[in-house]
Amino acid sequence: MQLQSPFLAITRSLDGAVLDALVRAHGPMSIAEIARSTENSYAGVRSCVLRLSAQGTVRASPAGKLTLYSFNGEHILAPAIREVVGAKGRLWERVTTLITETFADPPIYAAVFGSAATGTMRDDSDIDIFLERPKRADHDRFDVDADSLAWQVSRLTGNDVRPLVYGEEEVSGTMADQRVLADIARDGVTVAGDAAGFRSRLRRGSRAKTGHAAR
Repeated sequence: MQLQSPFLAITRSLDGAVLDALVRAHGPMSIAEIARSTENSYAGVRSCVLRLSAQGTVRASPAGKLTLYSFNGEHILAPAIREVVGAKGRLWERVTTLITETFADPPIYAAVFGSAATGTMRDDSDIDIFLERPKRADHDRFDVDADSLAWQVSRLTGNDVRPLVYGEEEVSGTMADQRVLADIARDGVTVAGDAAGFRSRLRRGSRAKTGHAAR
């Protein structure tokens, strides 16, 4: 599943991209605006919009020389379409719940990172989940719980899920300068814990390493 384009899990046609754009739009859009938003051709979008208008999921309204199009929120299928459009947000909520239900000692901080967070997934992309293991946690049990979480998220999406586990003491110490942690701090989608606290531990670890090197 490409989380940034959830309709692709159902159909490869342009219809999904057009519906996604119109549901997210703040107002009616012209065909040219939809084409730019979806990065597709004017002709392709026009054909798609006319087809969806005939099915009633898209409404056409005149605006001077233009015809503008909007999503028909009163259509019988409107709730189902909105469900698809909002799939990514609901997945993050579900991951948060799964973390609470799965871990004997929940991670101090957890975030989705990589292409799933930045909206650049391909069909074969993994979902990467960072998990900060608390000092008190049993390492082996935490790893088992991390694998269980990965399996459950994979069942929800069809993607391979790869957990990346760092200990709390590594985040605030020996591994603080790892580039992947900087990427997570910058782009990660928080699914458990406090992002500001995570960034603070990273800064503390970086300062400690810098001070140690200076000595």
